[in-house]
Amino acid sequence: MRPAKSAGITLTLCAAAALLEGFDNQSMGVAAPRLLPEFGLSASQAGLLFSAATLGLFVGAAIGGRAADYLGRKRTLIVSLVLFGICSLLTALAPGTGALWVARLLTGLGLGGAMPNFIALAAEAVRPERRLSVVSVVLASLPLGGALAGLMALGDQLGWGWRSIFVVGGIAPIIVAGIMLRALPEPGGPSRTAPRVEGVLRVLFGDGRASTTLLLWTGFFFTQLVLLLMLNWLPSLIIGLGFSRAQASVASICFNLSGSVGAGFLGRLHAGHRRRQWVLLTYGGMAAALIAVALLGKAFSLAVLACALAGIFIIGAQLILFALAPLYYHRVSRGTGVGAAVAMGRLGSVVGPVFAATLLAGGGGSTTVLLGIVPFVVIGGSAALGLTWRTQCRD
Repeated sequence: MRPAKSAGITLTLCAAAALLEGFDNQSMGVAAPRLLPEFGLSASQAGLLFSAATLGLFVGAAIGGRAADYLGRKRTLIVSLVLFGICSLLTALAPGTGALWVARLLTGLGLGGAMPNFIALAAEAVRPERRLSVVSVVLASLPLGGALAGLMALGDQLGWGWRSIFVVGGIAPIIVAGIMLRALPEPGGPSRTAPRVEGVLRVLFGDGRASTTLLLWTGFFFTQLVLLLMLNWLPSLIIGLGFSRAQASVASICFNLSGSVGAGFLGRLHAGHRRRQWVLLTYGGMAAALIAVALLGKAFSLAVLACALAGIFIIGAQLILFALAPLYYHRVSRGTGVGAAVAMGRLGSVVGPVFAATLLAGGGGSTTVLLGIVPFVVIGGSAALGLTWRTQCRD
């Protein structure tokens, strides 16, 4: 197979996997307004449910990234997609809260194993100088998947229940996994032949990588904290500001669509020669947009505009970090490095929804939550800025 054709197939299938992950990331948030009353869940219980998948993502990312360095990225990615699809279908069939929580936990395990692998596969499909911009574009499918989940939520008006979201989210990854089995090129090089892989600590902290790894982890943790809080709670927060369910779905769609379009644009800017300025603009814009969403009151057009801007900067920042992670580790151990960074981000994803639930359960409102996460933006942005001084690998 010609290299260009092989790269195109790899990037397309990685984008499909990213789209499915984005769909699932948003699915619980858009299903929540109908799901939570059906199961009689309080705000604190909802936070635990939202965090079930992200807890699985944390474990899955750490295991999936390491396994890929031994077993191969293609094989690990396919198994992860099948697991996530089956467990998403189990979510739709859940008869009670306990089964629902377990299904979401296992869904997250599959999703977590998939992400480090489609990130690494996409990065290795192109030349080193194109990786940041190309991988950012591929990962822009994540918020596009979230927007599709938001569109599914509008099916309430057609009589679709919340379970239909998880049926679609379960069948699709199984289909994509089947296509990958036949069509996804197996990456060449050491990862195919079970090489001698360095120990985890040496991969992450050896050869002067300690500062890079810690900066990546900090950026991932706090940026994912903000992103997953918004993905899970945005519809409910918009309703809490006084808008309707339909308006909340529109705001969620705008958040994701703008993030999908804006992320690719930001990726190109960050790949240029003024990365530090663009990091400052991205995280400064993120803080400003969150403040705007919190303070715009009853003006829905302004609230939607603020949500769209928040989507561009929040999703854009996370996708740029995803695209950067493979650039700081050598190919033979790239799965381990990316998996560890994604796992730290997923740990932030667990904290984010619980943080919002705690504020709401304590009597805070939507404004309190939106303003309360601005300090986390500052910390994540500082780490991302620090990465601009770190050396990247060229293999």
